[in-house]
This record gives sequence, C-alpha cells and structure tokens, in this order.
Amino acid sequence: MTDREILKYYIKLKDLNHPVGVREAQRILGFKSPGKSQRVLNKLVKLGLATRNNEGKYIISKDPPLELIGKLVIRGRVIPKVLILAIYSTTLSTTYILLAKPTLDVTLLLYLLSIPLWVASITEIIELKKRWK
Repeated sequence: MTDREILKYYIKLKDLNHPVGVREAQRILGFKSPGKSQRVLNKLVKLGLATRNNEGKYIISKDPPLELIGKLVIRGRVIPKVLILAIYSTTLSTTYILLAKPTLDVTLLLYLLSIPLWVASITEIIELKKRWK
C-alpha cells in the first residue's frame, strides 16, 4: 500500500462523525475483503491518523497529525511547503540573473540565499519518507 493510497483512504474516512468498524470501512472504501480494510485501518492507527476504541472500532482523527503541519497534500502526495519556497526563490533568482546579468558576487548571493530552503526541503522529504513507509 502506497502513501498516496493511505492518504486517499484517510480523506474518505475523516469526515465520518462516528467510530467505524472494519465492515463499514470496507463498504465505504469499496474493498472486496474486510482484511484489506483492516490493514488500512491499522496503518492509519500506526501513522496517528486514527485510534481504536474499546469496542474495536476506529475513530478517524479530524485534525492531521503534527507531522503533516507545514505540508501540502497534492493528489495524495505529501509535499513540504518549504519546497515550494525553495523552488520559487531559485526560479526568481535565475530569472533575475538571466534578465539583469548582475555581477558574480550578486549572483552568488542570490543562490546562497536559496541554499537553506533547499537543505530544509531535502531534510523534510527524508523525514517524510522515513515516517510514511
């Protein structure tokens, strides 16, 4: 099961206002077997997106876990917001350099300002891959 699928299932289930059982999740998610819905629900619990109550039903979290704060979910993929800023600053710097043809020291300064954003982006992507295996 991919991260994208898990997020898609979470989004389908998060609007429920009551605890959900395995069979109900199977029906909502369109699975043919309850085993697959059980695996999805267990994965959601492992990721902190759901909890299991005493009756054996699952309560889907309305709020995303702290790991998803500062992230965008686009088409089921989790992307750090800082990556958008890194791409934007690099593109802006490159456009300015191509159009204005500044001196070498200004060019280096513009690119050096983007490096912390890229380091933060790469670090967050690595952490996301570890967390969402």
